[in-house]
Amino acid sequence: MSANITDIAALDEFRRALIKFREELGIAVSEADSEVKSTFIWLERDRMLHWKRAVPRLDEELTAAKSALYRKEMQTMGTGQRPSIIDEKKAVARAKVRTEEARERLERTRRWLATLERDVSMFKGAMSPLATLVDRDLPDAILRLRNMALALEAYLATPSVSLGEQLERARSRIASMRRAGEVQTAEEEAAAARQRAELESDERTLSAACDIARETASDTARGAINGGAQ
Repeated sequence: MSANITDIAALDEFRRALIKFREELGIAVSEADSEVKSTFIWLERDRMLHWKRAVPRLDEELTAAKSALYRKEMQTMGTGQRPSIIDEKKAVARAKVRTEEARERLERTRRWLATLERDVSMFKGAMSPLATLVDRDLPDAILRLRNMALALEAYLATPSVSLGEQLERARSRIASMRRAGEVQTAEEEAAAARQRAELESDERTLSAACDIARETASDTARGAINGGAQ
């Protein structure tokens, strides 16, 4: 089994694209989180506080308007006629409207705030995997891609000439001995046979070592790719 490596530069391009994607995704997540927090703070610290202060103040204004109306109703003119209380009644009506509106807005703000609290909790739960992707998974994948590219560069840069040369020498020596003809003595023939056997054994060992090295490099590359994709 061999590693079919055609373009390591593609890994670096993919890694750079992944870095850019992580940056853009991180910005989007941060902006969404900031927007949610800003809305929550606006409701809790601005609107809620505003209407909590407005209701008592408007209650006082309504009480004052009613008091003014009551005093005007108790007045009598020199002729025994009562003065007009139209303006005072209008003031009381306006004060009632403002007070009721403030109470309604305060209650709405409470409901919105309670709803937003639940929504924020759900939002954070939904965003948790995305935050993990930005903070942990993508950086890990980027690092794995870089390490994989470096490992593949080192693998391709490793000279394999020496192994090929050794195999070629072994073949040449066996062929040379075969062309030399018959050996003069039985001992020399036995020694030649042993040498040929050793050379053939070396050739098989070197060939097996070459296959193992290629298979190991291929497995390492696939493991790095699978690890970076998870």
